[in-house]
Amino acid sequence: MMPRESARGRLRSHEACLNCRRKKTRCPAEKPSCSSCVRLNQACLYTTIPRGSRGGQSDDRLAFLEEKVNLILSGRTTQTIPSEKQQETGKGTSETCYPLTTRPPSIEPSTVSDPFFLGFGYEDSSSQPSSSAIAKAIDLYFEYCHRQPIWCFDREDVSDPSCLSEELVCCLLALTSRFSRDRDHLQHYGDSARSLVMLRMANGTVELETIESLCLLSYSSFLDGDIHLGRFYLGLALHLCRSATLDLESSHAGEGPMTERKRRLFWSLQCLEQSYGQQNGFLCIPSEVMRTFYIASSSDRAKQDGTEPKPPPPPIDDLGCSKLSDVGIWSLAAHFGWVWSRVRTYVSDCARNRLKEPWRHDSMYAMVLSDLTEIENKLSQCHRYDSVKFYERTAEELRSNRNYWTPWLKLQFTYHCILTVLNHPFLYIVASQYNDNLAIPNAFWRRSSELVLLHATWLVRMIDMVSEKKMRLIDPFFGHAAAIAATVHLYYCCAADPRLKYKSKVDFTKCRRFLKSFVSFSPACGILDQTLDKMTRIASGSENIDHDWEPEKIHLSIPLMWDLLQVNCKPKPHEVSTGGLLHPSLTPTVSTEEAEDGLASTLEVIVAMSPNVTVNTADGGQAAHIPPTMPHISSTPASPALELGEKLVAPADSLMTNTPWLWTDPSQFVDMENNVGYPESESTLGNIDGFSTWWDFGNL
Repeated sequence: MMPRESARGRLRSHEACLNCRRKKTRCPAEKPSCSSCVRLNQACLYTTIPRGSRGGQSDDRLAFLEEKVNLILSGRTTQTIPSEKQQETGKGTSETCYPLTTRPPSIEPSTVSDPFFLGFGYEDSSSQPSSSAIAKAIDLYFEYCHRQPIWCFDREDVSDPSCLSEELVCCLLALTSRFSRDRDHLQHYGDSARSLVMLRMANGTVELETIESLCLLSYSSFLDGDIHLGRFYLGLALHLCRSATLDLESSHAGEGPMTERKRRLFWSLQCLEQSYGQQNGFLCIPSEVMRTFYIASSSDRAKQDGTEPKPPPPPIDDLGCSKLSDVGIWSLAAHFGWVWSRVRTYVSDCARNRLKEPWRHDSMYAMVLSDLTEIENKLSQCHRYDSVKFYERTAEELRSNRNYWTPWLKLQFTYHCILTVLNHPFLYIVASQYNDNLAIPNAFWRRSSELVLLHATWLVRMIDMVSEKKMRLIDPFFGHAAAIAATVHLYYCCAADPRLKYKSKVDFTKCRRFLKSFVSFSPACGILDQTLDKMTRIASGSENIDHDWEPEKIHLSIPLMWDLLQVNCKPKPHEVSTGGLLHPSLTPTVSTEEAEDGLASTLEVIVAMSPNVTVNTADGGQAAHIPPTMPHISSTPASPALELGEKLVAPADSLMTNTPWLWTDPSQFVDMENNVGYPESESTLGNIDGFSTWWDFGNL
């Protein structure tokens, strides 16, 4: 602790100018400019912003904490000297033992108008956020990020930027600068926000906006692909919620704007936890904890004795609802997100060879399907696909009602992604190599093959609609869903039936193009895109899959497939990101040998026979009908082996004879790799009376 031997010493520290306080040098304290600053030709400023005080000496204590936290978070030692600043400018980084952040080389001590930002990297007036920049950040947040998926506050809650806390301002800038010309300061804003949040915690002045700031920081880190840092922010926010008992229904009694804001914060954190939280480890909170809230029946709730703690109710959301009893669309998306978190746990178990036979009634596969059905029963008719008719809406109508349509799309993508991953052939092919009891029966293989192709095709259907409507989605979950669907279509690129093979190549390209549209603002999706590119090279031996590529077999990389299914955003296979939080002595490592061995593991896939059908869905599925005549179908996708060269062929009768698959018009292949924008609306065929549409199956 800094010695406080006399009132004179405390007074001197309190009255020192900001430059001298930051350099920890004696300040003559002349007004308006001290002689030390005049000699160094620096602007001399004194603290004018009142600080919160909990006692007579807390002002001095806060000043001391400001200096210590700033030094720690900027990676500098307490013996800072002026010459170090010049050295840092020349090299761009600080040569210390624990480098956590770096100051941009362009930032030098200069004049500022707001003394608060001194010491947090805003020493250059050009990098200090102006009121117009803050207002623009708020507008960008509501244009791109609001309810997608986080919903911490509404527009009226932040209508006056001057009333916002400094950490929330920095977090808004860090999250939204990726969508503006100010994206070069993204890291700078994030580091400043972290400093301010830590200062709040050190001083014991955490407010609701502080936890909201952590929520925004977490989401920003997930967009950046910094999963470990995002989980740190998310875990810290959840712990602060527990400390404030915001996770209990009893703390949300009454009605009012602040109560609703607390509820939105809690459930926003839950949404992030569902999609990006840690899935294994003894310190992880299992998703089963929330089961009673999401799927408990009325009889189950009647058995609860009232003393059992309950989570807070979801926020009020009546957008698109037809009656008061309808569950809001944002809350419904969170419900399906909980099932998605269960699927992520299922994939994690599969990756660790802990898969129980999925056809057993007590398997996790069966339980997840049961949970999904329970959640689906909560979906009111007013929110269902056939009722809202998204495909008939104009682009302008969708943009003006983004608050409804982005959660609706999240719900639809989540539903189809759940069933795509649960039935992904890769999971069961790999599992069967390690467990003889997992030899896949014909009945299960037939049904799972139908479901995975059906819902992977539905994901492409949703991508087509979103692209046609030119609706901008930001949540990296959408990019992840596209990558998962792409792996399924890549699997069927070697199907025996030429129409299924052709359809799979086109759908794979659509998924890939959609994923690339996220790369400009989300490094996380950029890493997924690079992983998918590597898989493509291994599978086809080429960067691109074109019209002439008609393989009889492909090779799927096992580690790359796990990376895509689990969103492992690792710079290199043998590197483990820690978000810049840990000293190298605490960083977990993976041996280079293990990484190289993993990259060498591939599956050789041969789909022996395929459905032989012709179905046109050029209109997006609404007018796609079964043709008057249907050829007989008597085959299934194959079950490839782990070792290269060993071929496992699936049973010949593993696809139902009445399941027509999507067929795609060849014109969609024109310039499909270079056209990364939004495709124009496609032509349609007329209805064929007397035959049911394929899209009657599998939608929500």
